[in-house]
Amino acid sequence: SRGGSGSVVAMAGAAVALARLPHACLVPPGSNSSSSPRSVDGGADGQHHPASKLAFPSPLHKWRMVIAYDGTNFSGWQYQESPPTVQCIIEKALMRITKLDRKELCLVGASRTDTGVHAWGQVAHFVTPFVYESLESIHSAVNGLLPPDIRVREISPARHEFHARFSTKSKRYHYKIYNNPVMDPFQSRYTYHSAYKLNPLAMREAASYYVGKHDFSSFANASHNDRSPDPVKEIFRFDVIEMGPILQLEVEGSGFLFRQVRNMVIGGRECRQWESIS
Repeated sequence: SRGGSGSVVAMAGAAVALARLPHACLVPPGSNSSSSPRSVDGGADGQHHPASKLAFPSPLHKWRMVIAYDGTNFSGWQYQESPPTVQCIIEKALMRITKLDRKELCLVGASRTDTGVHAWGQVAHFVTPFVYESLESIHSAVNGLLPPDIRVREISPARHEFHARFSTKSKRYHYKIYNNPVMDPFQSRYTYHSAYKLNPLAMREAASYYVGKHDFSSFANASHNDRSPDPVKEIFRFDVIEMGPILQLEVEGSGFLFRQVRNMVIGGRECRQWESIS
């Protein structure tokens, strides 16, 4: 939906998702082999960009990315050709630059953000059979091939044991609600409009019942419950922050089911007794 977002920060409604990862993930893999540098193709100007890419017959090398995107025009993160997804667009850029196919790249994101969800800190990783001594050229080349609503903010080496999804300590979503009878048109892509007057104090009370470890099956869309074999998730915090006419709901947890955050936010309005949440 428009007004959704995922960083893992992801933004929903607008929701944002941020993944907290171990610092050890940033340590580059060691190597003492070398060969002649090759060029990296795919800058915004269509030219070849030199990069110190060294070929290795040895183990694969893993690279960590932090990605930001406006999810309005994408059908979520998870790969599919049509309608386009963020993963599909990034894979095509990496395939052109590395000359590897998508199965060789093994691009994985920390969160499979939904349609219309935006992200400020989506963490992902991919692998190559060669190492880049300098990442500046590939970083520039990737962004040169991406549309303006997707940007790779960082690329860094990662340990072989690092995994964008399974090394995540927590994920954080922001859901923004514009609570005013008249919607601000400049906020329409990133906030949900509620002309109905909301009660922040009551919302905070309701949010407190989400905190802790619970079975959130009832907050996932039924047709997609098979996405997670374990519906039990832990919510570390659920804050309701007033920012003028905007209410920002910040949810941090171990993970989330399909559309769980949206349903947690929307479901609160229909809940007569907060205790029924738990």
